[in-house]
Amino acid sequence: MGEGKTGDVELFDTGLLGRVELGKSLPEYGHASYRYIIEALKLVFSGEAHAIVTSPINKASIHAAGIKFTGHTELLAHYGGVVDYVMMLANPSMRVSLVTIHIPLKAVPQAISADRVLKCILVTERSLKTLFHISRPFIRVAGLNPHAGESGVIGDEEACIDEAVGKARSLGLNVAGPFPGDTLFHRTDCDGFIAMYHDQGLIPVKATGFDRTVNLTLGLPFVRTSPGHGTGYDIAGQGIANPSSFIEAYRLAEKLSGAR
Repeated sequence: MGEGKTGDVELFDTGLLGRVELGKSLPEYGHASYRYIIEALKLVFSGEAHAIVTSPINKASIHAAGIKFTGHTELLAHYGGVVDYVMMLANPSMRVSLVTIHIPLKAVPQAISADRVLKCILVTERSLKTLFHISRPFIRVAGLNPHAGESGVIGDEEACIDEAVGKARSLGLNVAGPFPGDTLFHRTDCDGFIAMYHDQGLIPVKATGFDRTVNLTLGLPFVRTSPGHGTGYDIAGQGIANPSSFIEAYRLAEKLSGAR
């Protein structure tokens, strides 16, 4: 990267692609997406950059290119050398961390365990302290089933969630739950929420501020943010895309990297 001053934008072209067909999902595009992420990691690890703000990637293109990662979060965690990482979506109204991420809905109950829920709580609590400067975060945890299982009448998965909450409380964390997902997210008296699966957490956070929602990967040795939306191939090249979420992602990355 060249020498610049505050406010400059530097563009780095790896020359991987020639002409690009907008709105298309092709293996070579997936490979290019992957390679650009690797270049960003090199800049962070060499100290030339302080944070990574990723644009949306198309998972079908990544998969077609033979890249064995289901998304940014898993890829960055792998190269960041961490196993305890969490996907959080945040906007000015709420912060929501996810216990499970990009897996089929039918696989969610089997993927939830007390250890996995506890890990999500711990990583989230630590990040709220170190990145957001909240001295004693209060976290609310969602159940999985309707009515949070209704004391086992509508499912018993809440038992392991309740165990995780109990363990977290025994460690001195300010955490409560599990609460029914349909009545939880309107609360404004906490610093963060823990959701059990992708759409349970992303629907409320995007509904309360779609254009200002940012995706963060917690637990990495560097700051990483991204817009809270996908690629939008259906409007590619039409000049109507809203950049608000990307701008918010950049601003948050700048703020959090300064905090670190």
